[in-house]
Amino acid sequence: MIRAAAAFTLVLSAAALGVTAPPAAAEDMTTITMKVTGCDRCSITPVQALNAGTQQASVWTGTTVKVKGGRAVFTVPTSKTVGMSFNLVARWPVDIDAVPVIVTQYEGYQPGQRVTKRKAKAAKQATACWAGTASPAVTLRVTVRRVWLPGMEVGTKTKVPLAWMVPTAEAAGSFGQAVKGTIAQQEAWYCSPS
Repeated sequence: MIRAAAAFTLVLSAAALGVTAPPAAAEDMTTITMKVTGCDRCSITPVQALNAGTQQASVWTGTTVKVKGGRAVFTVPTSKTVGMSFNLVARWPVDIDAVPVIVTQYEGYQPGQRVTKRKAKAAKQATACWAGTASPAVTLRVTVRRVWLPGMEVGTKTKVPLAWMVPTAEAAGSFGQAVKGTIAQQEAWYCSPS
């Protein structure tokens, strides 16, 4: 009996002792204001899809926001902005087997440069991967126009949004093929920021 009593250990929780744990640090958040020209009532979704080399990719999807009065505002974790892309669903029917993505940067253009529709349509390589920000608030300007591309049904054409940041934002990751300046994805636009 004495051995059992000596071996008994009393464990009290911190709450039972009246001690509270320090609150977990709140995650830093960033408010992204997109000023969008040419696509009121379109919907934009922030996505962070990171390739992890040989490991499985990580995909985070934010809340979809409808463009109203030329603006869409998102509040996202700051850590998710690196390698973030923005899916764009047009207000008109788009008959392609992919989701258009806003171009962050066209190959051959530096961050801060302005790209016209003519130059955007002529671009052969583009990326949707944004370098991100550490700021609590940022404004990105997006221009949306329409281009005709082949539709799903043979012999048809469909209007697809040509969407790009103006001026060009800093990109993170590699470039992919653009068709008349447009890029699109079927699962996510994967980024591999360094």
